[in-house]
Amino acid sequence: MERRSLIEELHALADEDPAAALARIRELGDSPEEAFASAAILIDCGGYLGNSIAINRGVEILEELRKNAEPDPGLAYNLANGLQTRARLVYGPCSPYFGQSFEDHFQARIRFGEAARSPHAPFDLASQALTNMGTLLQDTSRWIEALDHFREAQNVYPQNAVAMLKELTLLQKLGELFQSDPHRYRCYGHIPTIVDRIRTLAGNIERNLGTLTAFSGTAALLFAQQQIAMAKALPSSSQGTIDKPYFQFVSKNQLALFLHCSAEGFEAGIFDVLTIPTITRTMDDEDGVPEIYAMLNVMKADFAFARQVYFEVLEDDTDTPYFETTTHGDTLDYALYGVRYSALTSAQRIAFDILDKVAVAIACYLKIPKAHKVSFATLWGRTEKGGSFRIHDEIARCLAKGNFGLIALHNIFHDMSSDKSRGVGIMEAHKSYRNSSTHRFTVLHDFGKQERKSPSLAVDHQDIMEFERMTLDSLKLARSVIFYFVDMIMFAEATRPKRDGGITVPMSVPDHAYIRGRYD
Repeated sequence: MERRSLIEELHALADEDPAAALARIRELGDSPEEAFASAAILIDCGGYLGNSIAINRGVEILEELRKNAEPDPGLAYNLANGLQTRARLVYGPCSPYFGQSFEDHFQARIRFGEAARSPHAPFDLASQALTNMGTLLQDTSRWIEALDHFREAQNVYPQNAVAMLKELTLLQKLGELFQSDPHRYRCYGHIPTIVDRIRTLAGNIERNLGTLTAFSGTAALLFAQQQIAMAKALPSSSQGTIDKPYFQFVSKNQLALFLHCSAEGFEAGIFDVLTIPTITRTMDDEDGVPEIYAMLNVMKADFAFARQVYFEVLEDDTDTPYFETTTHGDTLDYALYGVRYSALTSAQRIAFDILDKVAVAIACYLKIPKAHKVSFATLWGRTEKGGSFRIHDEIARCLAKGNFGLIALHNIFHDMSSDKSRGVGIMEAHKSYRNSSTHRFTVLHDFGKQERKSPSLAVDHQDIMEFERMTLDSLKLARSVIFYFVDMIMFAEATRPKRDGGITVPMSVPDHAYIRGRYD
């Protein structure tokens, strides 16, 4: 009882006087419970005081505890917090593609993923892990995924005012950016609908301030109140309703290639309007519209097709546009066969394959040799003898310049990696699912998947609900990657060095449907 009382006392002291809490940390013993408390206090107080020694010690304690413990979402969550805090406490220049901070970000994403997806995690802990994951993603220029995680955190635990505040603040920054240069960003999102979402979030935060202080302490209260006041001062607009089920699905899951499309946009059936506003041309460039537009057009169409296929086959008890014309021998293992399930695996595969198309488009834009042969796995560089990874010179140059779209995509590449020294990235499963359905046989089950193994290793058995969730995540990933690709091009165009001689002009491209006469 005395030990529990001391832990509670030091946690309370950490909120009031972090330096005093650190000074008393030695009073805690070596039991797992006390070691866990010590680590949490060291990390929280160290982060507040900028004390890297305390943070490092806290991370070391948690890593040692993990070696001798069963998988624990609370342990994973606190370790991720420590790694995230240490990554931010870097003095001087920080490389966007290597070094301790980069590796800490990578490892923190893995641990937050463990905590968020653990079946043993309480809803509030899973929601906090998703919120912190969103912050991590935002720190590495992955702003679309950050928004997705903040919203998912609210879905998991609707009282999570921290996630609401994070989403509100990011949307506010995006709205200001879009308004600062309407020509460049008019294809990114609809300002009035973004404002409406900000106002809704402000009201939700105001009703859940108790959760905000419970999760983040009283220090967050003043900033939250300022953001609420800012949001209330914004002009309100009447948003219509979305009638068609497919459009409702796209809006609910934020799957449009346009942020917060209006009801009118959905009614018109045009909500994937993201594009590259202009490309700079010189007299030395090839004639005609740059190929980068054809590439983006194909990627957008592939994404929209995969999204619609997924929607059509999502509900098992509803009809689909596809005819079920095949008979199947039952394998007596609760497997599911038919066009519906092949369509589902195809949707996941098409969505993931967009990453390879993005890689080719980037390589072509950067004029990397043999660009047409690269994939998302090979674009970034190569593994040399001895196991070290050498990043491509042109990629390294763009990353060093701070091209935030490319930084985001490079981080996604690492999240799909898998090696013994670093662990399995949080997105490696997307690649594994695609590889299975492309090169082998993916069989979906509505029961008994865990008991079924493939003697030949050629059949991959998956739970239908898990595969549906992964396919939705693959669609969200593909959407994010397309946004980051446009970010990458826009940054490169804005920072392109001016030539001393010759003529350089920006080129805008007309709308395809307009040219084809499809508009009234």
